[in-house]
Amino acid sequence: MLGGGQFLQELGLPSGLSRTLMAVLVISFAATTLDTATRIERFILAELGAALKLKLLTNRYVATLVAVVPAILLAFLSVQDPSTGEQTQAGWVLWPIFGASNQMLAALTLMVLALYFWRRKRPTLPLVIPMLFVMTIALVSLFYKVGDFYRAENWLLCGISAFLLALILWMVLEGLAILSKLRREREAA
Repeated sequence: MLGGGQFLQELGLPSGLSRTLMAVLVISFAATTLDTATRIERFILAELGAALKLKLLTNRYVATLVAVVPAILLAFLSVQDPSTGEQTQAGWVLWPIFGASNQMLAALTLMVLALYFWRRKRPTLPLVIPMLFVMTIALVSLFYKVGDFYRAENWLLCGISAFLLALILWMVLEGLAILSKLRREREAA
């Protein structure tokens, strides 16, 4: 934000206006991102409710509440940090594993796209190479984090990290199973 404000000042805008414009830009970006994430989570919850025949989750207001309340709790709930013993916001306790979970989602997206392209007989290498890189980084970092949290006796983050590690391994196995199925279909055709 400061760099952008400085850039605008170099273009001739007054300092106060430059800072205000950059603040509006950052706030607008954050609000748009939160709105989009909430809508996507609401849609996912509504579809999950339809698939599991949970009529309550198909209600858009209920699904929105289910999507928003955990985020509010993470932002405003104070808990004891298992690493430091200090009171802090719940979201900060989970922050050390946020990057790995984010990379896991990126790897999953690349894997789905690669399988889709494979099925359509399109080049997959531009998707597979970054997928393998991102997946490996997420696996290795979570593996080390599980060890770090175990040694620190931070059972919450150790358990969540181990769960994410298991999800990545499951994702890999599912991807390999689908690839094997697609190969058999291609050979049969």
